[in-house]
Amino acid sequence: MPARPAQQNLYFQRIDAVLGYVRENLNEGLSLETLARVAGFSPFHFHRLFKALTGETVNDMVLRLRLERAVILLRSTPQLSITDAAFECGFKSVSVFSRAFKKRYDLNARQWDRQSPLKNSKNGQVLDGFPRYTLENLSEFAGRDGLPVRLRSLPAQRLAYIRVYDAYRKFSQVKEAYQRLMAWYCANGGRLENITLYGMSQDDPDVTPLRLCRFDWCVAVPANWPVDGDVTVTDFPACQVATIRCQGGLEQEDKAFQYLFRYWLPRSRYQPANLPAMEIYRRQPAELGWETYDLDCAVPVVAL
Repeated sequence: MPARPAQQNLYFQRIDAVLGYVRENLNEGLSLETLARVAGFSPFHFHRLFKALTGETVNDMVLRLRLERAVILLRSTPQLSITDAAFECGFKSVSVFSRAFKKRYDLNARQWDRQSPLKNSKNGQVLDGFPRYTLENLSEFAGRDGLPVRLRSLPAQRLAYIRVYDAYRKFSQVKEAYQRLMAWYCANGGRLENITLYGMSQDDPDVTPLRLCRFDWCVAVPANWPVDGDVTVTDFPACQVATIRCQGGLEQEDKAFQYLFRYWLPRSRYQPANLPAMEIYRRQPAELGWETYDLDCAVPVVAL
């Protein structure tokens, strides 16, 4: 996908700001007026603009992000009750959460064992070429392949990023976005041998419709760097991450993330933080020809 025209890009940057604000404030009121103010649009026009650009209404987006966050927490934290997850994610009552869960996944929330994939989701999907491992598989991987999990701290950073939508089905656009970000980085004096590169998955394809899944290529940059075109900047907070090093293809990376979310986290003293899962690159993907990768699969975590 070529870079968007500057005017169109400004609109999408404002929409992205709203999505980020909602994600960080799921347990707040999140009124239309508040979100319109975040976007810098008139409340009268914001609802129509949002749906035109994203394909979903503002209310549907807020409900979806609350539900998806609750599902991720429930899946990764067995001791967390449905009631606590619902209120932590901004639902006014358990019954409101239960209705949303039933409508989305065609399943009663209390009947879900938290480990089985939500295959009956009306928005559900399976990524081609990536198996769904059983817990027995994941346990065997831990013993056979090692899969050592390392906890480390990341500092607060200013990140420049380019976002790709529907990234899991449009890999060519992921590569093109990477190339644009690298060109921008080098044009501003960055040196690839010193780069700090991340790939951040803003959504979980297990629970989010693929067309809405967002992937960000990010590079750490100084505060005084200019920003233009389709490059956006954000201040990413300091956090603790659980990591597994991956050297191999995308299937190896998928296995590591399944292990972290479905096996390691539920047996640890941590739960996922309200931050995106990420790839921390040790070597540039272009350097390795996009066939194999050398990176750390990382999940931001907080203590229970």
